[in-house]
Amino acid sequence: MRRVACFLVVLIAPPALASAPEVSHSAAPANTSQPDAPLSTPPTRAMTFEPDAPLAAPAAPAVGPWPRRELPVGTWDVVATGALAVGVVTVQFGVPQPSAPKWGSTGFDDWVRGGLRISSEGGRTAAATASDVLVFSLTALPFLNAFLVAGAEHGRMDVAWKLAVLDAETLLTATFAALSLQKVTARGRPFLHECESNPTLAECSIGTRNASFPSAHTTVAFAAVALECFHHGYLDTSHTGWAAAACPVTVAAATITGVLRIASDRHWATDVIAGAVLGGTLGYAIPALHLVVGDTETAVLTPSISPSYLGLTLAGRF
Repeated sequence: MRRVACFLVVLIAPPALASAPEVSHSAAPANTSQPDAPLSTPPTRAMTFEPDAPLAAPAAPAVGPWPRRELPVGTWDVVATGALAVGVVTVQFGVPQPSAPKWGSTGFDDWVRGGLRISSEGGRTAAATASDVLVFSLTALPFLNAFLVAGAEHGRMDVAWKLAVLDAETLLTATFAALSLQKVTARGRPFLHECESNPTLAECSIGTRNASFPSAHTTVAFAAVALECFHHGYLDTSHTGWAAAACPVTVAAATITGVLRIASDRHWATDVIAGAVLGGTLGYAIPALHLVVGDTETAVLTPSISPSYLGLTLAGRF
């Protein structure tokens, strides 16, 4: 009976015990008072521990292509840029300046002019010069950003040239729109109020006396700001340093440009506001349109000039 019990224990033992060598027992005499002999302990197996293998270095995150998507700028953009340049020159020098103003100020314009206009003639001249410097500096930034970031830093001159063409196309569109509106609206500049009593002022000799609306300086400045913001959103991935400060700093510079145009008595406040809206809209819409259309052969923006109207024509396949 004891041998049967031992056999059952072996059957229900864990695998480690079941695999142990069989242990034999000898039966004790029936009249003995000694307890059964204990089962022998299975031999222990030596366990060895190997040092942990060195952890593999984490895989570097996959780096996507730069830039994240290609800029669809091609032959038609070069053609449109050339046509816009011709249009700007034609409007500026081929279309005569309005001989008489069609409209003047509003109550809001008079109120802002009274607070911002510089009283001295030298101060107004300095403010006008400062606005010239700011607008030319802002206009150069997108081109510098294209060739320094895309060309020099990333070695992609093809992307740099595409951005440069897009910049020229956008800025020429903004300039063409502003100059055309100035010729059509024929708004008198603020300094005309002073010229009535003091015609010897330096401002009174300006040829564009009746081309106040909108402010071309402000239009081009805000178009350049929108392009600069587009550049950093399209090219820069870290968004630190100048990349993070580009939009706020250039918006502030463009705003100062508009204020200086009022302080120099060259424009009304509504001229500046309209120029900011026009330039910012074109500066954002033209790059966005390129990314949305995504095909360099579908659309072309060209100026339309006739004796009765000035405008822009968007033609293509959509």
